[in-house]
Amino acid sequence: MLQSVSEKLDFAYNMIISELSYSLTSEGHLPIVFLFLFGSASMDLGSPEQDPEMKEESSSVYVGREDDIKKSERMTAVVHDREVVIFYHKGEYHAMDIRCYHSGGPLHLGEIEDFDGRPCIVCPWHKFKITLATGEGLYQSINPKDPSAKPKWCSKGIKQRIHTVTVDNGNIYVTLSNEPVKYDSDFYATGNFKVIKTPS
Repeated sequence: MLQSVSEKLDFAYNMIISELSYSLTSEGHLPIVFLFLFGSASMDLGSPEQDPEMKEESSSVYVGREDDIKKSERMTAVVHDREVVIFYHKGEYHAMDIRCYHSGGPLHLGEIEDFDGRPCIVCPWHKFKITLATGEGLYQSINPKDPSAKPKWCSKGIKQRIHTVTVDNGNIYVTLSNEPVKYDSDFYATGNFKVIKTPS
């Protein structure tokens, strides 16, 4: 099983090299020309742990005290220039991008409700439901051809980027997700969509 980003990239690179090598040799071109032009398949892509910028973004950031979030049940913070909201719900901590994946609504102003036994934040703008644990967008569907069918909850897949919350000696820390996958909420996590006012 591939663990690190560099292993995944190295695997993808090797697959591309293999496909290109097969195409070139099957069309009668010499593989030696291919190797001369593109080099060996064992390219060193480096590891993200060695990149100081990635190391900084994957480090935990202190965002507040446990006592404070237990009272308010939510807090907002800026973690490495990314705005996040942290929820405390039924004894568990959850952190995600502060803006809704759908249209950038302010999730820190939404209500937490259970849908299909899963706690979700409901966006105050368009009522989109996002699971706290996974960031999945939930919706209800019904079979229009079956008049007796009841609506059932379905998942759109992961739409909201989820971050890691840790508690140490009453202090709360957030570590940004380093998943290489793009999530819909990434669009609103950068640029002109800031909601947390910082003193200037």
